[in-house]
Amino acid sequence: MLLLSASAFHDRRRIASGTLAPLADGLRAELQPVVTGALEVPHEKAMLSRRGGRCARDGTLLDFDPFDPRHRCPRCGTEFTGEEHDRFRLYWYQLWLAERTLHAAMLGALGVEPAGVSVAAALLEQYAERYLRYPNADNVLGPSRPFFSTYLESIWLLQIILATELVETAGAGALAGRVRDRVIAPSARLIASYDEGMSNRQVWNVAALLAAWSMLGDSASFEAVVHGASGVRALLSSALLPDGSWYEGENYHLFAHRGLWYAVHLTERGGISLTDDERRRFHDGFASPFRTVMPDLTYPSRRDSQFRVSVRQPRFAESCELGLARTDDVRLTAVLARLYDRAVARGETGRRGASADVERNVAATGLSRADLSWRSLLFARETLPPLAAATMRSELLPSQGFGVLRRRAGQLYASLDYGHSGGGHGHPDRLNVILANGDDRLFDDPGTGSYVDPSLHWYRSTLAHFAPLVDGCTQSSVHGALLAQQDGDIASWIAAQAELAPGLHVSRTLVLTDDYLVDELAWTGDENHELSLPFHDVVPEPGHIGDDHSGMNAENRHHRDAGFGFITDHHRHGETHGVVRLIGAHGVRGWLGASTPLSWLIAKAPGPPDAPAARPLAVASARGMAGRMVGVWSWSRIVTDVRVGETSITIERGARGTHIHSRDGQEWVTTIDGVRSSLAGVAEVRPGWMPEAGARRNDAAPATRDILLPFSAVLGESHYRRSEQSWPEAGEPRAEITIHRIRRALIRVTVAVAPSHRLFMAHDAANPLDNEQAAINGDSVQLFVRSGERSGGWLLVPERDSATVHRLPVEGWDDEIDVDSRWAPTADGYRMIVELALPPAEATVYLDILVNETAPGRARRRGQLVLSGGAGEFVYLRGDRHHPARLLRFSLLDA
Repeated sequence: MLLLSASAFHDRRRIASGTLAPLADGLRAELQPVVTGALEVPHEKAMLSRRGGRCARDGTLLDFDPFDPRHRCPRCGTEFTGEEHDRFRLYWYQLWLAERTLHAAMLGALGVEPAGVSVAAALLEQYAERYLRYPNADNVLGPSRPFFSTYLESIWLLQIILATELVETAGAGALAGRVRDRVIAPSARLIASYDEGMSNRQVWNVAALLAAWSMLGDSASFEAVVHGASGVRALLSSALLPDGSWYEGENYHLFAHRGLWYAVHLTERGGISLTDDERRRFHDGFASPFRTVMPDLTYPSRRDSQFRVSVRQPRFAESCELGLARTDDVRLTAVLARLYDRAVARGETGRRGASADVERNVAATGLSRADLSWRSLLFARETLPPLAAATMRSELLPSQGFGVLRRRAGQLYASLDYGHSGGGHGHPDRLNVILANGDDRLFDDPGTGSYVDPSLHWYRSTLAHFAPLVDGCTQSSVHGALLAQQDGDIASWIAAQAELAPGLHVSRTLVLTDDYLVDELAWTGDENHELSLPFHDVVPEPGHIGDDHSGMNAENRHHRDAGFGFITDHHRHGETHGVVRLIGAHGVRGWLGASTPLSWLIAKAPGPPDAPAARPLAVASARGMAGRMVGVWSWSRIVTDVRVGETSITIERGARGTHIHSRDGQEWVTTIDGVRSSLAGVAEVRPGWMPEAGARRNDAAPATRDILLPFSAVLGESHYRRSEQSWPEAGEPRAEITIHRIRRALIRVTVAVAPSHRLFMAHDAANPLDNEQAAINGDSVQLFVRSGERSGGWLLVPERDSATVHRLPVEGWDDEIDVDSRWAPTADGYRMIVELALPPAEATVYLDILVNETAPGRARRRGQLVLSGGAGEFVYLRGDRHHPARLLRFSLLDA
């Protein structure tokens, strides 16, 4: 068998009727509507859109009930109708039904449900008839037939394969053969065609391929998946960091590690041994996400995480159980002691409607072993070791680059997020701070809402965090480094640094006591910079920041942090000198001082995704080649005043005395009534490193030589970025590019596209699918130019029945070059002419051209022709973005 030996599976029959009988009985009870009802495999493909599956009022994910097709908002009760909601529901339903097929087969094979095998066989027969009829088109993230993304098909296929094996073992060999031929083999080929590098999604692709190649008897392909560049060993040794954490943060760790559980078991069952280091990382991965949980037992909402996800959910208890099934670990038994605490009130576990491994978060609930899944029924220990809760203490994940300070038996929490950038799901928030006092969130990370809603740009901005901005810009994707970390009797501290701009080294130090937090931001560079710190849910005390200067000035309107486009009611205020007093959420009081005068922006900004109504925002900014900004934040009434000096921070605590903080070399010194105590724990400054997940081929390939003008090229197969269809399958789209100089500072670019159906979209059309510009899904041209200090990036959209070309600026690119453009139809396509007025003194221009192409009947573009090359690349998720390093360098000098 794929996951267990035959003898081990036989032993699970005894356990399922013994200590785990409550779990088996619960799974059987939930399966009864499937056993007694004639469920049908859906005929339509699932679809992702902006509206589908979400409340139109507040964006809440709509309820999913596998036996009730209505779309109801759990928050406001509104019921929604329409194709977008119906087809998004299919995403949940297909996964739910595939897992119920597995439940039926497994419970039948274990002797728990007599009708289980026949129910599973009937559903598998439907899948064998239906799978190849789903269209592999208009996908969002990789090819798929039933879904809109490859990794979803991988999760679905895993359920189908495991169910098929159990049904075949029970004697349905002919049916298993049909499922192999009509579902498993074609689905595996489709999944294998799309490699997602070090992405969390690739874990599921790998797991599904291991199961498929094993089921199909293809040992060579099986071994290639284990040993390949983005296979099992690579994921365990690169994406899973040395401290056992997944590089994309807790949210994707929890998802990826479940996939690794399948992959590791399948690899070991395939007779391939992992190294000691690979096994250690995998095992530490069971415990690592629990090391950073907040006092209310929720995960910090770092990076692309949902907001305030509770640990008290069945899949997190099951992760502990599956880890303990492999080896003893007091970290896991300590977590289970909390999760299985009988004093915690029980609520809805969500298991009845669970959709395989794409599970929906539910509110915190009391749990027992009876609430787990089929995986525990097959793998959990027959009897657990003694469970004993442990006090949560300070933690450091050095490879992840995330440190947590805890005091007062874990009820006081401060974290510094400094290290790994997190790849595509990381946020530009190096040196971000989270602060909590029990259940009260004082400084919080909002996580991320819907990926297809414009609010995504807010939650992925630096401004949405408690992290520093440099010159008003979103941070670049950089790794930071730890400077020091240590717990002491009086205080705990952590310090880290990151190079947030070339030559600009920024450090942040947190010193946590039982009564207050000291937060020091310091920087040093080769030139003047403006350093800004946002404070959410914080307002200055009245009279502390001077007069209103009537709104944002022109400089602020052009900040390059996307977050500034989401703030409202914004006002600039005059400079302040000395310490400013502030008031924050839950009564926290703050004192903020700096080595140079502070300027202030007071505004309203979106709240977290589950409560996005505008909340207060204060942004403090200081300018200089070097400097420091010091905040002291207190949640008690003990602190009465704060003074910030050049080398010391004095904190008055009334009758409880005075604390004086200062640095002594590499130590942090706290002096209380003349008695010094120091914190050291100095770390070697060593930035973390790993390949960025899903790094696309050629994305940072610089231009290496000048190309002379005039220039011409025909873009074809070697330039094509595909979606579901290869270049030949797409009808061999082509574009002829010519670039020539009219005069020294004026060049003409001609793009002749043929064949083309001229499927232009309105330049101002709304995009019902996602948060990209709608026109990218029609025939259009993307042009990116840089010459000297000027640059521009545009989506150029022809207007039907005129010669007009609409120029839509691309976010993240300037619009500093004069452009004149027009278009005309040709016999089998169209021609676009663009003239660019360049800075007169420049000898070179950097340029790239992308031609979007589509076909009748498609909702999304089919592919792109890319002047700088696109062979082996996919168009998924690229939107209108383009890496500046891809631009080709052309000479403007006479030949």
